[in-house]
Amino acid sequence: MAKKLYLSAAAHQYDNPTKCPHACGENIHCKAYMNLVEERMTALGVEVKRGYREEVGASAMTHRVAEANAWGADLYYVAHTNAGGGRYSMTMCWSDVASQAKAAVIGKYRKGMTHKVKVRTDLYEIRATKMTCLYDELFFHDNAEDCAQFHNGGMEQMAEETVKALCELLEVTYVPPVLYRVRVGA
Repeated sequence: MAKKLYLSAAAHQYDNPTKCPHACGENIHCKAYMNLVEERMTALGVEVKRGYREEVGASAMTHRVAEANAWGADLYYVAHTNAGGGRYSMTMCWSDVASQAKAAVIGKYRKGMTHKVKVRTDLYEIRATKMTCLYDELFFHDNAEDCAQFHNGGMEQMAEETVKALCELLEVTYVPPVLYRVRVGA
């Protein structure tokens, strides 16, 4: 039976502005990133449900958690970006040892930046899900250097690192993406 992964990308009522060189926002970043994670995990044979894409604000979280709980997801993965001037990624989780160990797996694959695990029992998605919730703060969107890196291949790299971690957590065989080369005249 296929493992079940529920994906919840940032859906703030008002999209948080970023320090990107062009118009962007936290919701935009996270939806694009989650598209990559969803595509890869589906290709690897994981049953994936994606949280309500058009709905924003507190009602989006409420519906997503209810849907994931009713569906019986094996893992609930949240993607956001952070603010406050830092230079690291962070995965937040419930306070039990098993959840903290799972959050650390994200850091195991996250290359090129420091990764922290932080216990948070006050965040709705972490508190209300029946399954483990890993709430990932990918990078700091108020840091121009991090935004530029994310837009110049960093998003794809980070998504693939997350796919490796999710495969380990769900006990699914990781297979690297196939790189296609188009030959002219072929």
